[in-house]
Amino acid sequence: MIEIPQIVEDLYYDTVLIPDPKDWPEYLGSDPLVVRSLYSFYYGLRLGYQLSEALQDKPFIPSAE
Repeated sequence: MIEIPQIVEDLYYDTVLIPDPKDWPEYLGSDPLVVRSLYSFYYGLRLGYQLSEALQDKPFIPSAE
């Protein structure tokens, strides 16, 4: 098994903020694993979008494509 570098773990816990259970959408129920996974995926998509936007000469607007 590949060991995850410490920097990745540090960035994850500093970047992905899981909201308080009382703020979870009802459809997620009370399953913390599902909530953490979905919020991690969401924050990853956001970060990827921000990185791609920062690397482009002109901003990418999905609705204009």
